[in-house]
Amino acid sequence: MICTIMAIASHTVAPTLRFFSYMEWVAFPIFAYLLAEGLDKTMSRGLYGARLLLFAALSEVPYDLMMSGRTMDYRQQNVLFTLFIGYIVILLVDLIRTKADNLVLTIAAEIGGLFFGRYLIAGLRCAYPRFAMAFIMLFYVARHVRYEKLMELIVTLVIAIYFSNQTFATPKINGLQYDLSVQFFAVIALLLIWGYSGERGSNKLIVRYISYGFFPVAILIFWYLSSQGVTY
Repeated sequence: MICTIMAIASHTVAPTLRFFSYMEWVAFPIFAYLLAEGLDKTMSRGLYGARLLLFAALSEVPYDLMMSGRTMDYRQQNVLFTLFIGYIVILLVDLIRTKADNLVLTIAAEIGGLFFGRYLIAGLRCAYPRFAMAFIMLFYVARHVRYEKLMELIVTLVIAIYFSNQTFATPKINGLQYDLSVQFFAVIALLLIWGYSGERGSNKLIVRYISYGFFPVAILIFWYLSSQGVTY
């Protein structure tokens, strides 16, 4: 939640604090991991997807206000729509994996799902179109391989290198200068994910809806503060 708050603040009350915007690269891999975790552990996959879609819709007006100042702006949709699309894709891939019980078909479904999901996310102008589906598919696939953490680390580094477009530091080591991309903040997300115990959270309905409702409420609060001239 802290990373989410910092990312929201970077679009509202703290637009000049570049470090806050870097937190998107910590927050989204965690979202992607929890999505794959939810697919595996939810008691109702249908209700899980329905909740995602519901709160994606509820978050859209606050998100549009934050991004453009309009109550409705179809130029970009919020991250919960991204996660909903990703969820539907890995749900379909998982159905193919379990029903077909064939390695070749499973790999084909995973690759096809990766590109199809990326196409949908980009086509519907959802948040993080370039890398979102890569992280979602990574954490889904990694759950079914032997060396889960090694795969997560290698693929995360590949994603970070491939999408490198902004430098946050240029350290010198042995006289050589290296550019460190903000995308490498995704590795911090891995450390947090690896520290997760794997235990399910509270089953209480109110706790679930508070956790889902946190995103639109936080956006509204920070957007309101920004609209009142509160900035840093």
